[in-house]
Amino acid sequence: MSAQSSVDEVINALNVLYQGGDLKAREQANAWLEQFQKTPQAWTTADTILGTATAGLEVKMFAAQTLRNKIINDFSELGETGALSLRDSVVVHLGNARSGPQPLITQLCLSLADLAVQLGAWADPFSDMAGSFLSDPASVSCLLEFLAVLPEEVVNERIILPNDFYQQRSADLLTNKATDLIQLLVQCLQQPDLKADAHTRVLICFTTWLKSGEITLMMVANTPLIELAFAALKADDSDVFDTAVDAICGIIYETHLDRDDEPAAVEAKNAAVEQQLVPQLSMVAEQMRGDQMVRAGDEDRSRGYCRIFTEAGEAWVHRMVLSTPPYESLIGALVDCMRLESLDVIAMLFDFWTILADKVLEYTNSCDPGRRMMASVFDTIIDIIIGHLKYPATYDTTNERGGWTAKERDEFREFRHTIGDVLKDCVRVVGQTKALMHAYEQIASRITSAQVPWQDIEAPLFALRAMGAEVSPTENDVLPKIMDMFAQFPPHPKLRYAATLVIGRYTEWTYEHPQYVQFQLSYIADGFKIREVAAASAQSLKYLCQDCAKFMADHWAELLEFFNEVASSGTLDDNDIIEFSEALAHVANGIPDQNTAEALQSFCLPVGNQLAAMLQAPELSENERRQVSLLLDRLGVFLRYVHIDDNETAEAWTGKIIADSWQVLSVAFQRFGGDAYISESICKFVRVLVEFYPTVVRPVIGQIVDAVVQAFQQTASTAYLWLARRILNVHRTLAAEETESLQLATSMVSQISSAAMSFFQTRSFSEVPETTEDYFRLMERAVEALPGYILTMQSFPYVFQAAIAALEVNQFHAQMAVVHFWSQVLSPTRRHLRVMRENRSTTSMPASSSSPGHFPSPARTRRRSIRMDTYPVEQIVELCTKNGFELVFKLMQGLMQSFDREAISEATEIFASLAAIVSDGPTTLTGQFDSPPQATIMDWQQAVLAQVPDANLPPTDRQSLMGDLSNHIQGRQWARVKSLMSDFAAVFRRRNAGN
Repeated sequence: MSAQSSVDEVINALNVLYQGGDLKAREQANAWLEQFQKTPQAWTTADTILGTATAGLEVKMFAAQTLRNKIINDFSELGETGALSLRDSVVVHLGNARSGPQPLITQLCLSLADLAVQLGAWADPFSDMAGSFLSDPASVSCLLEFLAVLPEEVVNERIILPNDFYQQRSADLLTNKATDLIQLLVQCLQQPDLKADAHTRVLICFTTWLKSGEITLMMVANTPLIELAFAALKADDSDVFDTAVDAICGIIYETHLDRDDEPAAVEAKNAAVEQQLVPQLSMVAEQMRGDQMVRAGDEDRSRGYCRIFTEAGEAWVHRMVLSTPPYESLIGALVDCMRLESLDVIAMLFDFWTILADKVLEYTNSCDPGRRMMASVFDTIIDIIIGHLKYPATYDTTNERGGWTAKERDEFREFRHTIGDVLKDCVRVVGQTKALMHAYEQIASRITSAQVPWQDIEAPLFALRAMGAEVSPTENDVLPKIMDMFAQFPPHPKLRYAATLVIGRYTEWTYEHPQYVQFQLSYIADGFKIREVAAASAQSLKYLCQDCAKFMADHWAELLEFFNEVASSGTLDDNDIIEFSEALAHVANGIPDQNTAEALQSFCLPVGNQLAAMLQAPELSENERRQVSLLLDRLGVFLRYVHIDDNETAEAWTGKIIADSWQVLSVAFQRFGGDAYISESICKFVRVLVEFYPTVVRPVIGQIVDAVVQAFQQTASTAYLWLARRILNVHRTLAAEETESLQLATSMVSQISSAAMSFFQTRSFSEVPETTEDYFRLMERAVEALPGYILTMQSFPYVFQAAIAALEVNQFHAQMAVVHFWSQVLSPTRRHLRVMRENRSTTSMPASSSSPGHFPSPARTRRRSIRMDTYPVEQIVELCTKNGFELVFKLMQGLMQSFDREAISEATEIFASLAAIVSDGPTTLTGQFDSPPQATIMDWQQAVLAQVPDANLPPTDRQSLMGDLSNHIQGRQWARVKSLMSDFAAVFRRRNAGN
């Protein structure tokens, strides 16, 4: 095919892609273009297009991007002569594009930078490019763009280079040219006939080299570059302003006092530069206050100023605390930034205030003048924050969302909780009394006026909640005054809601001030009558009952009566009813022992009777099924939080309640085990029984396990996998004898595994990621707790094969569960084989045994249990040898493309364990300790890599990987095998990132 016909084909495909109306044709064009970019012909075609004056921008952009991708991925195709020729051609294209659109210039500069990084024969790219473009004022911007992108491309992870070559090339391109760059940038600034945007390009270039660490502040301290950055900050043009902000932030960052990579002498010189910057920032502060764009609410402009002052504050916070006066203007600017209207912008400052508070408390004492000044700053911040906490005056309280979208409502809620952390920092610095006084005074001055908007009272109430974590329960100066004001609040639902939550936040304080219990209990109870306040009342009642139960025991009967009344009224949602039930449980704990049984009966029996009656109905509507679920949750949460000590009557009643509950639960299992509403509640209730009442539940534990297994067999619901794992965690406590508990756990896992294997045969793992995750989490725990039993159960070979297939699951949490399972299976086997080899002089092969497993675990030999201390090494070695190729294939597939990055480390550990097991396992088990490692894993790896196209894995890289792998295996260097595979995965993914 001629070069011109290839060009025509590309142009035609691009026309279809960008201008065609047929979706299928566009998809075909896109696929053809992607494939074309991988062909050797793409070099000349792209170069020809770039040299065609009549080609449009879209076509030239495609050509430039194609060249860059080829340079990164297929540089070896060029050869040295071809690479030098391409360089010369791209330089010409760049010169021709100097007056064209910036995106094309940038793409061409990226191509040249990527050539410069890899082409060692290009001895001095800096000087060559300067010689080509510096003399022509119209071309200087092209030179500056090349120099700006060069530091970023030197560290481009997609470019794969030998380490020695990379280190030398990095020094040649950047480190050794830093001084020349400064001189060039200054020279550009001194040319009077440069294009208008050249100074901006100078700033961009300066900033990228500064951030790369190749130039230092001392190199530019006596140049006009720093002055240029501050002058550009005055520009109205947003691009120029943002460039100036980037440059100034980069300059300030270099002055950080605590940078670990800077020697003391450099820090001292940078500190001197900092002293020159402080007055400059004072002028920037004045500029911000007078900036009309900021006053008009321009968020981008405000963000730029805020970035600068935040960077300075974080860089100089040490000296700011130890020597405050020189930084007063900066501190004032940071406070002014907190007054900005944009909540997104001021959020940039939150970390700084935390850092500042930490340093103030670390470096100063209460009498220090610096502490007093900083306390004054945080004092001011409190009032500013309370102002930001206010709902807008336009917020519509008659609308559930206040007239906002769900996103706006959630964002404001998140903002309030985040800025609340800054309030905690304020309390730490100014002290609890002064901080609380801010909220108290704002509330006290406004509750007497009927004209005050509810927002003006609600905001300081929210602030009180936010401060709570830093307020002592023994505070006696301000909180009593605040609590005494509650009865005076206007009857607005938002105020009632906020005040009720304040009570819930300070229940530990109420414990120390029990005279408030009765009022707060009545206040909360009245809130249940207001629909908008009911949720807050339920939450606060829960905390009040939890912390003040001993003062509320006498109120048990009336609380229960009130609960039954409210629960049946329909004003509470399900979550509120559950929180109310938990509150009652806490109060029941405070009842004297002799009355605990009565409390148990009075709550549990009516709920149980209602539940039993509903389960007898022949049909249940959706609402009735929801009610059944709620009744189970109510009973479960109550039993979860009632703690029985020594009272025999209460313990006997608990046993009766548990026995009766199981009778009800068994019906629920049978009738509604697959119901979405009810099954989850069943599982949560059973979890309470087995974890908190294990001895009481022993008589029926076999029935419970059978019900769980049958429910999973019938429904494959993940809820039962979750419950089975919970039962497995406490299985030893569920039976009086260890043998019985082992049989219980093993039988449960075995039966569930058989059902799971049948389930997975009809579905891909990616279709059911939740089931995949919960099943392999169960199996991971089972192998950890009972390896000698689980790894030898009849169905485990099928589990082993399923786990191989499950490595292809495409959901993160499921993928991690499968990977963790493999680690739990293979890593101990690898350790056992290692210990056997280390102890070969004293190890003798045991006779065949019918007990599960043969080799004692060195980590467990001193434990009391005998049957639990065996590990079935033979079985795992056999399974790995038999199924290892498939496992290698899936591991390599995952490492190269499908595994999440967080799974890579563990997956390579699995590969190393498998390599150790199949290399040493067969010979170690037969006592051939002096035999060299078998080459099995090498054969498998060779077969897997043979299926990877050369375009994705060049033959030289393939051979290098196999050579290194062979060396590490022969040396039994399994940690190096892991490292090798980790590096391979990283390099392969970078190389093929665009494919």
